[in-house]
Amino acid sequence: MYSKFEKEIINMQDSYTLMYGFISETIINELGEIGDLIVREGTRRYGRDRGIKRREEHIKNNINVNMLSLFSISSDLPSDPRFKRNLSKLTEEERNSHTLVCPMADIWSKYGMKKIGRIYCEEFHKASYEEYGFGYTQVNLSKTLTQDGDNYCDFHVVLRKSNVPPELRDVCFHEVECNDNEDIKENDSIYAKEGFSSLCIRVYYYILEVLQEYSPELAEKIILKSLELWAENSYNRLKESSFVRGENLDYEFVNNNFPLKIDINTEPLWEKYNKYNCKLLFQKGFYNNFLPKFKNE
Repeated sequence: MYSKFEKEIINMQDSYTLMYGFISETIINELGEIGDLIVREGTRRYGRDRGIKRREEHIKNNINVNMLSLFSISSDLPSDPRFKRNLSKLTEEERNSHTLVCPMADIWSKYGMKKIGRIYCEEFHKASYEEYGFGYTQVNLSKTLTQDGDNYCDFHVVLRKSNVPPELRDVCFHEVECNDNEDIKENDSIYAKEGFSSLCIRVYYYILEVLQEYSPELAEKIILKSLELWAENSYNRLKESSFVRGENLDYEFVNNNFPLKIDINTEPLWEKYNKYNCKLLFQKGFYNNFLPKFKNE
């Protein structure tokens, strides 16, 4: 039985997963092979952005940049209680694990989006982990739950001390006393909300960026269509979740169970990720289709 906070994390995680799914699927359905290229490159750019931010956060807090830190210190998200893995090795240089249950893979499979999930698995992890390790991380993902026939994800991620140039070894492997941010707790709802909101905005931004580069004449139409689909799905899932939990489907429930803020103008991250009419298109495609539904509840 999940706690109230765990249920909120689940809803936010699934919203993020489906946002990626609806945007990516729409682009590929509209543009075919070029759409596949767009989604992959946008996912890689997003992965690199996330890797850089994780590295910067660790350096700021005097935390070594290595595999032990990446996978055990100052995560940018709380843990999803549905996630299950066998961790066979975790050292400064190496992390080996099998993911047995991945809620993202389960959602993509449920919605017929395993192909989309496979793109995420192939592109995001490699780009993010490599960027975190200054480009010296080696990522081997030989099996994924988004691949037909695979019943677990097989991760082997390595940052060898011998491959890191001398000028970076102190940053990666010297002995330090970590100044990890103890104010951030995994059961802090603000931490969860900010984390998932940041992921949604950034992955949307980078996919839109590449879409604008490759298909500027169709970018607005395609992205609006994808956001409208996600808005409809988001409302239906929140309505079902509130009913099952015996709670009112109101703005408080939405705020606690959905990754994005109800008022787009109260999210400061849009100031940084706002090229290509990014915020305006999100308002038009998502918010203008999502929020009016709750006024009738």
